[in-house]
Amino acid sequence: MSVEAEIDNFRQQDEALQQAIRQQILGQDAAIEASLCTLLAGGHLLLVGVPGTGKTRLAECLSEGLGLTRGRIQFTPDLLPADILGAETLISGPQGDRIEFRRGPIFHPLIVADEINRGTPRTQSALLEAMQEGQVTIAGERHPLDPNFSVIATRNPIEMEGTYPLPEAQRDRFMMEVLLSPPEAAVLSQIASMTTGEQGPESLSGFAPEMFEKLRATVRKVVAADPIVDRAARWIAASRPEDPSAPASIRECLRLGGGARALQALILCGKVEALRSGRSHLADSDWQKWREPILRHRLVFSLEGELRGWTSADVVAAVDEAVS
Repeated sequence: MSVEAEIDNFRQQDEALQQAIRQQILGQDAAIEASLCTLLAGGHLLLVGVPGTGKTRLAECLSEGLGLTRGRIQFTPDLLPADILGAETLISGPQGDRIEFRRGPIFHPLIVADEINRGTPRTQSALLEAMQEGQVTIAGERHPLDPNFSVIATRNPIEMEGTYPLPEAQRDRFMMEVLLSPPEAAVLSQIASMTTGEQGPESLSGFAPEMFEKLRATVRKVVAADPIVDRAARWIAASRPEDPSAPASIRECLRLGGGARALQALILCGKVEALRSGRSHLADSDWQKWREPILRHRLVFSLEGELRGWTSADVVAAVDEAVS
C-alpha cells in the first residue's frame, strides 16, 4: 500500500469511528477526538469528570469501535492486586494437587479501570509494570500482555469523598488526561430522549482488531524531523522548574513538570494529528495541539502556584512565551 493510500485509509477509519462514537456520547466531541488520538498513538488514557458525564460509556464505545475485547475492573478500597493480575491457585484433582495460574482481567487487550482513584495505592500500583512494559511479573515469572494492551481509566475529581490520589509515577504513565465537562441543558435533553425510549443506544459496529494494529503502525511511520523533535524537547524541558531554560514563573509555581514520557506523548499524538491533516511528516502545529491534556496530570504545583491559582493552561502559556 502506498503512503497516500495509508494516509487516506487512516483518515477514513478515524473519522468514521469518531462519528459513530459521537452518536453514542453526546456533547463530548473534543474528548472523543483526544481519546481516540491517545489510543491510536499507543498510549493509556485517563478520563476525568464528575459522575454522569459519560466516562465509562466512552471507554466502552472506544473498546467496541476499535474491535478490542475488554476487561473491566471496578476499583474499590477492598480491591486487591490479585483481583487485577490473577494469582496462582492450588487445584486438587485425581492425580494429586497442582498449582495453576489463573489470569486476571489485565490479560485483555483493553482494560477499563473504572474509578481508579477509589482503589488504594497498593492496588493502583499493580498496573505500573503492565502500563510501562506490557507484561506482569507474578511469583517471579513474567507474563506478556496483548500487543495492543491499553488502559482506559476513569477518575472522579480528587476532592470527592472516598478517593485516593494517584501517585506521580502512576499518572506519568497515562499519555493524556482528558476532561469531560457536564453536558448543557440542550444536550441533556437529547441524552434523555435517546436513553429513556423503548430502544436504548445501539452497539457500535467497530473494525477488526487487525485494522487497529495497522492504524497504530501507520502512526509510527510518520516522519519527525530532528528540528521538530528538538523544539518539542526544549518545550518540555522549559516546563521543569529545575531546568535552566525554565522561565521565572515556572520555577516559582511548579515543583514538577514534564519528562521523557511527556515528550514521547507529544511526538506520538502529533503524528496522529499529522495523519488527520493528510501529511506523512510531523509539523510544529501537530505536537502543539495536545500540550495541555498531555501535561495536565503530570504537573505538581508549588505552594506559590496554588496560591496564584495556576492551572495547566497557565503553564502552557508561560512555556510558550519562553520557548521560540
